[in-house]
Amino acid sequence: MGFYRKPLEEEIPQYAEIEYKAPDLYNTSVSESVGSSVMSKNSNGQLTYVPIEHFAVTSSNTFNGNQTINGNLIINGDINANQFLVTTASVTHYTASTNFGLDMGDTHTFTGSVRITGSLNVIGANSTLGNTTITGSFLVTGSTSQIGNNTLLGNTILSGSIGVSGSMDVHGSTNFHNHTITMTGSVFTTGSQVITGSLDINGNVNVASGSEFYLHGNKLFNYGQFSDTTTQSGSADTVYSMKVNTIDFAHEVIIVSGSRITVQNTGIYNLQFSAQLANSANTNITFDIWLSYTGSNVANSNTQLDVNKSAGQLGRTVAAWNWMLPIKANDYVEIKWSCNASTGQILAFGEQINPIRPAIPSVIATLTQIG
Repeated sequence: MGFYRKPLEEEIPQYAEIEYKAPDLYNTSVSESVGSSVMSKNSNGQLTYVPIEHFAVTSSNTFNGNQTINGNLIINGDINANQFLVTTASVTHYTASTNFGLDMGDTHTFTGSVRITGSLNVIGANSTLGNTTITGSFLVTGSTSQIGNNTLLGNTILSGSIGVSGSMDVHGSTNFHNHTITMTGSVFTTGSQVITGSLDINGNVNVASGSEFYLHGNKLFNYGQFSDTTTQSGSADTVYSMKVNTIDFAHEVIIVSGSRITVQNTGIYNLQFSAQLANSANTNITFDIWLSYTGSNVANSNTQLDVNKSAGQLGRTVAAWNWMLPIKANDYVEIKWSCNASTGQILAFGEQINPIRPAIPSVIATLTQIG
């Protein structure tokens, strides 16, 4: 093609003023150059001089305005941009690594779905770095392996099985609905645990020393065994309380005023006793024995026993049975008795020999919580 003559500067007054946007070489050839400029068409289709730095050459270039590339762009080097926008298209990485950001303060926002095929590693230098925060739903299809600590704030809904190898610390509420939980190995829990439904345990339940069992908020398994080493007697037709002056052993059960068996926890208790009844005269006498609750007689709790004695015979018998009754915390029960003769006694006897035998307490009483 022919060359154009060099226009005079006065013929092209826009040389120093025009803003060149995406210029095209005229028929891909340069007619002539002036200094660092070449003849080309501008964006209005006019012939003019264009600074040569507006064209792709081997040196550095500065482009003012928007640039459009129809076709592929192959860059051997880095791309530095204030903002990188991809619209209605995809970004495919074929090989090598991709780094986003310069430091931990950078934020990368994705709008839409993010799909990762392969591993996702979140690495941080300390507890304030390397955190992954998810707002909204998080759906994982497949296996998830975590190495290190995992802190969950809020509700976590799991459908399926949970396999835990190692320690698991849970702060907050954990609800399992309509699932079977199988635990192999040791399970340590700190704090209160609430179970709605049945709990089946195949194996032993070990409760550490100092811990207790509760039912309906009431502590279980309270007990006491008591006895008396003195002979108890009195006037005819007079009410007395069976005395106990010895605590053999007890847990949350105490004796008050020498006869009041007092509990510290509400529950259902079984009171069992035995009393060595005796008659010191050669006659027939009758004992009445019944139960009293905090000073009031318990209905239908009385039993009568006859103790007969004649010359050359012993007038002795043992009264022994039990009552089961609810007792409130700090309330007490007493075993009451009376005899229609002053010769009636509740007898105590010391150790004996030939053979050696233990002493006989006048009363033995045990209180055991059963519910």
